[in-house]
Amino acid sequence: MQITHLPGRGLVAAVVSSIGVRHDGAHDLVTGGLYLDLCHAPRNPADDPAMRYRTGLDADVYAHVLATPGALELIARTAVQFLALADETPVGRLVRLTVACQGGRHRAVDRTT
Repeated sequence: MQITHLPGRGLVAAVVSSIGVRHDGAHDLVTGGLYLDLCHAPRNPADDPAMRYRTGLDADVYAHVLATPGALELIARTAVQFLALADETPVGRLVRLTVACQGGRHRAVDRTT
């Protein structure tokens, strides 16, 4: 788990989860908050045979995804929305972001584990 302290009115716990929507029951894990669907963008490294069996934890796969035109802007816009949601969340409560892609290996990867 990674803890980041941001300026604001008090402690709000943020939970960022990743899911692969092709897995049975994946959507059952979405319990509210923001939902970011990456199934069609950014680039899917699984389309490249050299990257198919690797994950977003591998530096070249990570770089491949971030090199997609608009990827950094998407991240920035999502961060703004997430912070806005956190600002409206009562102190002591959870704010959630679920990031989804097809398999959960390349684009929606939990980098904290």
